[in-house]
Amino acid sequence: MGLIHYTFSDSYARKDNWLSSIDVRVKLVYIVSLLTINLIAKNIVIPVSFLFASLSMLLSVKVPFGVIIRNMFIPSTLAILILAVKGLHEGEKIWLSFSIAGYDVVLREEGLYSGLIIFCKVLGGISLVIVFSFTTTISRLCAGLKWLRVPETIIELLSIIYRYIFLFLDEVSAMLIAQKSRLGHSSWKKTINSLGVLGGMLIIRAFTRSERTYEAMRARGYEGGVMLAINLPALKKKEYFLVIGMGFLLPMLVYTGDIQVW
Repeated sequence: MGLIHYTFSDSYARKDNWLSSIDVRVKLVYIVSLLTINLIAKNIVIPVSFLFASLSMLLSVKVPFGVIIRNMFIPSTLAILILAVKGLHEGEKIWLSFSIAGYDVVLREEGLYSGLIIFCKVLGGISLVIVFSFTTTISRLCAGLKWLRVPETIIELLSIIYRYIFLFLDEVSAMLIAQKSRLGHSSWKKTINSLGVLGGMLIIRAFTRSERTYEAMRARGYEGGVMLAINLPALKKKEYFLVIGMGFLLPMLVYTGDIQVW
């Protein structure tokens, strides 16, 4: 479960560096704006630029390259799958054809181009999210969302979900070890059965823990609302400069994203 723990852990966000010191409100505005531009871009220039810029920022705050790759592995795999599917099933102009075990594989140019844009957008978008998650703690994120007038119910759910992710990961890890010690994963058939049992038990334990948590919170007088112990300070001069700079940066990125590369 180490990969998942690394994915959700905010251990890097708690370190002092030039990115974590930026106010969360400024980072939220930037991340939402850049993700929107990444989504509407019509070429690969913007997503690739976001990818390399994000990698540079992560390395500048001493996040190990291996950790970055682990966090990008799953979305990158899905992006490669989308690229392959679109290349095989979309378009008419043949770019490459070959045979595998008697099956003809035909890659089409239009599908590959469309899939390449999606592939780059996935990598560019996930790299931006990783930069934000590796430089912002969950408490500051919730405080920033509250400042942006996000409904308190959503913020409350976010904080509780984050709190209990690690507890359920520990329970999954313990159940996996127990199953393996009883040879529950000695064959593919037993593995599938064991994973089914594990999933069912995890759902039951989730419901049980949620009821206990609700009863405990009610017993302590909780009646709803965001549970925050952090107050955001006033914006500093550098934050104002970042906001002003965004007014010049975003139009330029939108214009670049509309340019046809080929």
